[in-house]
Amino acid sequence: MIWLIVIGFPLLFCCLLGHVRTRGLAAGPGLWLASLPALGLALVGGGVTPGVFPALFLETILHFGTYGRVFLLLAAVLWTAAGLFARSAAQGGSDGRDRFRFAFFFLVTLSGNIGVCVAQDLASFYVFFAMMSFAAYGLIIHDQTPRALHAGKIYLIMTVIGEVLLAAAFFYAGIIADSLLFTDAAQALASTEAGWNRNTLVFSLALVGFGIKAGVIGLHIWLPLAHPAAPTAASAVLSGVMIKIGLLGWLQLFPLFAGPAAWGMVMAWLGLSGAVYAAAVGFTRHDPKTILAYSSVSQMGLMTMAVGFALAVQSQDGGTSPEDALLSAGMLLFVLVHGLAKGALFLGVGVAKATQWGTARARWLLAGLAAAGLVLAGAPFTGGALVKQSLKSGAEQLSPVWSGIFSAVLPLTAVGTTLLMAVFFWRVRRSMAAGVDRSQVHGEAAQELKSAKASRGMVLAWGGLLVLVLGVVPLASLMVPESFNALNGLAGKGWKGLWDGLWPIVLGLVAAGLLLSLNQGGGERKGVDDLVLEVVERNATRLHARWLGSPYCDPACGTIDFVAWSDRILQSRWMQTVPDRIERRLLYWHTVGVLFVGFVLVFLVLTWLG
Repeated sequence: MIWLIVIGFPLLFCCLLGHVRTRGLAAGPGLWLASLPALGLALVGGGVTPGVFPALFLETILHFGTYGRVFLLLAAVLWTAAGLFARSAAQGGSDGRDRFRFAFFFLVTLSGNIGVCVAQDLASFYVFFAMMSFAAYGLIIHDQTPRALHAGKIYLIMTVIGEVLLAAAFFYAGIIADSLLFTDAAQALASTEAGWNRNTLVFSLALVGFGIKAGVIGLHIWLPLAHPAAPTAASAVLSGVMIKIGLLGWLQLFPLFAGPAAWGMVMAWLGLSGAVYAAAVGFTRHDPKTILAYSSVSQMGLMTMAVGFALAVQSQDGGTSPEDALLSAGMLLFVLVHGLAKGALFLGVGVAKATQWGTARARWLLAGLAAAGLVLAGAPFTGGALVKQSLKSGAEQLSPVWSGIFSAVLPLTAVGTTLLMAVFFWRVRRSMAAGVDRSQVHGEAAQELKSAKASRGMVLAWGGLLVLVLGVVPLASLMVPESFNALNGLAGKGWKGLWDGLWPIVLGLVAAGLLLSLNQGGGERKGVDDLVLEVVERNATRLHARWLGSPYCDPACGTIDFVAWSDRILQSRWMQTVPDRIERRLLYWHTVGVLFVGFVLVFLVLTWLG
């Protein structure tokens, strides 16, 4: 019962939005109160009995599983902080429909996010995944500016494509496993009895379907558009936890340490390409939230690479070797480190908009942003350093040729992360120093600037996340010791490998300084993603125009003219000749008799076989 309460608690606040006397509670404190039951379950619910609900979504099973508790903890923490931030930012604004609309989509997305973290069967996971994905569209277009509506359109198109692919992947996985449980599906996909073609189909569909949510290179096009367009609180959860659900889907469905090595190498190369590409493109951006979006693409590339390592490594003992456990723990720690750090960085951008330059708060804010960026870059003695070492350990388990390549390139990804974080820090600092013309600021930013009380709430949400970022390793070891004990052996290597952790950061800072000095007065130019998107949209517009001019399209609604199609079919030569011939043939008694005898024989055979 506790599982349904945790998922349904945010929906309860949605119901309160429908009454005049309670909607203020739901759109105010309800934004951060709604995630507290999930936070409590993640903190103290390690021994809770799994929830089995036979009448819900083809027998729903809710539990933590192998990975759910870590993802639920991250989701609960980030949604609580984002809810507190959103509530504080809204206090100085209007009490109209915009505020309640944001609360509705915020709470529905939260409910779906919690559901996917604890769903252990394909059917309920798909329902909660769709609920989270489509409700997030309302958060992205909240400001209803042309930029937000365009970002929402691209996001919705990509989401629909991903949902269709995942539906097909889950359908075939359920057939292969003859079960809807993730554990059975992963075990069936690990065996060769299901057939190479079926397994390849499931892997292909799931890779692309979850890859859209995870921002895999080539499928990431919606991320740099959605994050800057969404309100600050929504951006924090979109980047901090929601894109991780793609990673959770891979971990649940793919047979780690027992899967097809070829698919593992495909994912490893895709991840490495995304990590390098996003770092190179993100450097050229000026908007801090856009830089953070490309940083998320880069970091999710590293996570994709880690999943590829886990698939490529063929364990000899069922995935229980120390190296396997180290890589698994590193991926889970990666989820916490990146999620908390990215949430703190996005909320820090919102706090910077409401902070006056030259004050003590501005100095503390910049110091906190720098600290979160260093953790993300893998500075020594931080959770980020342990993550990078676990990835290096995973690369060393590959074949000698691939191991040497990935081990050599991994430190360069830390250079790219440092470069992005340095550029982000510089852009935030310059925007604060330049000041803001308050008469030109609208929407959520205007609300943030108006209320000093709101600023205190926003600082509290941001500061709480920053503390968790700096103490993520003790928190993870305390909460899920069975998953993070494998990382204890790496902690002592931090002192010996101090230079290995420092030189990528030093090189990244030097490169950022040189590149920024060369681009002091340059404006922001369109990147490769923008150009590709423009070409796609231009061709799609042309195709749509041709379709509207087609005689088979009704210009009034832009849909297929079924009347014209049916008239063309009914008036065709085939329809005027073939049916008449068939009808005349059926008038003969010997034809009807043969058909009758044939039907009887088929019925008897089917009955005997049954």
